[in-house]
Amino acid sequence: MRLTSIVLFSLLLLLTPALSAANECRNDDLGTDVEWVGSGSASIAWGGTCELEANDEVYTLRADDFDSSLNVSAISIEKDGDVRKNILHTNLRSDDRWFDWDSEIKVELTDITTDSHKTPSAHLTFYRRGLPELDIDIDATSEDFGELHVSSDQYLPEKEKTITIDVRNTGEAWIENVKLRVDIGKLKLKGYNGLEFHDQVISKNFGCMEKNDKESINFTVIAPAWDGTTSPYEINYSISALAEGVDIKGGRHEANNSLNLSCTDPELLMIKSVCYDEIDMSRCNLVRSNQYSLREVVSCMPEALIYNVSEWSIVELAIYNIGFYPVHDLNITDSTIPDGFRVAEIYEKGSPTCISEDCPYHIRYKLYPAEPGAYEFDSPSAEANFHGKNFSWGSSGVSITVHGPDINLTKSVAESDGGDEYRVTLNVRNDGDRAAWINLTDTVPADAGYAEGSAEEGIVGGSLPLSEWDLEVHAVNDSHILTMEGVLLPPGKSLEASYLIRPDRFDELDLPYAEVLFRARNYYEGIVRSSFWESGACVVQVWDPSSGGWVTPDNRSEETGIDKTAVPTATPTPTHDPTASKRSQQVLLNRSDGNQTNQTTLHTSPQLSGIAGRLPRQIKESMQWFDPVVGTAGKVASTIADTSLTLVAILVALSGFLLAFLLLRESGPPVQPGT
Repeated sequence: MRLTSIVLFSLLLLLTPALSAANECRNDDLGTDVEWVGSGSASIAWGGTCELEANDEVYTLRADDFDSSLNVSAISIEKDGDVRKNILHTNLRSDDRWFDWDSEIKVELTDITTDSHKTPSAHLTFYRRGLPELDIDIDATSEDFGELHVSSDQYLPEKEKTITIDVRNTGEAWIENVKLRVDIGKLKLKGYNGLEFHDQVISKNFGCMEKNDKESINFTVIAPAWDGTTSPYEINYSISALAEGVDIKGGRHEANNSLNLSCTDPELLMIKSVCYDEIDMSRCNLVRSNQYSLREVVSCMPEALIYNVSEWSIVELAIYNIGFYPVHDLNITDSTIPDGFRVAEIYEKGSPTCISEDCPYHIRYKLYPAEPGAYEFDSPSAEANFHGKNFSWGSSGVSITVHGPDINLTKSVAESDGGDEYRVTLNVRNDGDRAAWINLTDTVPADAGYAEGSAEEGIVGGSLPLSEWDLEVHAVNDSHILTMEGVLLPPGKSLEASYLIRPDRFDELDLPYAEVLFRARNYYEGIVRSSFWESGACVVQVWDPSSGGWVTPDNRSEETGIDKTAVPTATPTPTHDPTASKRSQQVLLNRSDGNQTNQTTLHTSPQLSGIAGRLPRQIKESMQWFDPVVGTAGKVASTIADTSLTLVAILVALSGFLLAFLLLRESGPPVQPGT
């Protein structure tokens, strides 16, 4: 055992000088260790000269003389007024063929020749001393934090970044005592990794580096935390590196480089999404009161109370901050909601005034369809100014396809050639993509002078056999009511019927609107009305829930046909149909099956606590005794998540009962709007 220890110790002693010299350069003997680099050649005739440039110095060479055997040449060299002479041989040892000037240039005689005039010339090859050259490359890693990409020249506060520094000897000779100094400025160094570190400076001695050698170090830095107020564009961090060493003659060589790290830009991720991109038309109900018109209820409570909605979709815009810096005062341009939808509820979480990593922004629209069709929601966008720089973000849009029948009814009046008769034409068409059963009803006032049998004649020759129309004409108090029931109207099809009238004074005649009751699958049914006439003028009417029912375009804010029991009348305009291009409106009927177990209350206001202040005076007086209850109900309702279309069943029991009591008192069950 002792012998073994002695042997191992002896081997260690033998290896120690080799290990210690592993990073040291060869002996720096100028006579043997200079690394010469070829620098051209020249042929100098007897008495001629040439210039040689090497390592930023200029030398002048002259062929002074030759021996008779042409084996020896006398060469003189001059630099900065200093002249030196050398005798070079071609037939002796190699050491006699060349000379050098202070180990900076080397001149070698390779041959002596003569020209046609017997003038000798010395053929010389030149060398210069090879010099080392240092080069520094600084590289940094790029990182991905979720959706945020931090490039190699960017930093993220309080996040790590790995720096790699490569030092290369790209010169023509070795260099020794190479030292690297890296100043990391205000960055924090994470671990030394065997490096010397003092006063924010990393040091490393690489010793000798042969030509083409490369040495590297790597370390990790962390940027300081952001103060939350200073513009990040004014906060940059710099890493500077300096490498230096000496050559065989003690000349110093150095190289430097630096890396600047700038902040990242604010980054938002906008996502537009839809929960159901295909839905069917379904009916819904609007609560109304017998004492207060629907317009009054809507004006004081814009959410109106919609229930029994079986088909709906939710379109949401979500904005996430995937960057590091909060974005303030975001200007959002959201998608426009197409006319074919009604907003049943708006849910908002967060605020555009400040969007940070922990506080995203969501705005969600619960929509129910009012008309079949394919609808596109535009691409949303957002803009913000971040410390003097303007940024914008965007997202793709979404689409929703609503399936169902789209029943349209037009009523037109044309004067006959004789001038004593007028033909009233009713056209029903289905512009949707689902079939529906239709029942058509029209009323002919007594003073219109209905021509007996003209309705049956108006069907003859039409697109549907008379037997399938199931036409009935009833006389009621000198008026006539025309009903055509049980007709299946496929998508893209239209049906037409007409009859004759003989009024005494057409310009004083009023004609009421015609009406179609349609029924489709999935309990979807509704009413469509045509235009009507008053004293010869055509009046277009549309269904406007926010105004409380059927209104004319010029008078939507006024109550039209809400609490009236009589059918509105009008007078046709002869010879032309001013409403031929007008679309009639579909109104959904109440459920006929009496199933109210899944009633849904949808509203646009975020809380119900403000309802009391918007109700009519009579309702507010009856609410005084339970104001605290309403306030409590509002707070509870505001916390309910927007996850289903169930009736917020009694709105936490007592509050729902009180709200229904106020809206429906003395009214009984919901009734059809406009009746």
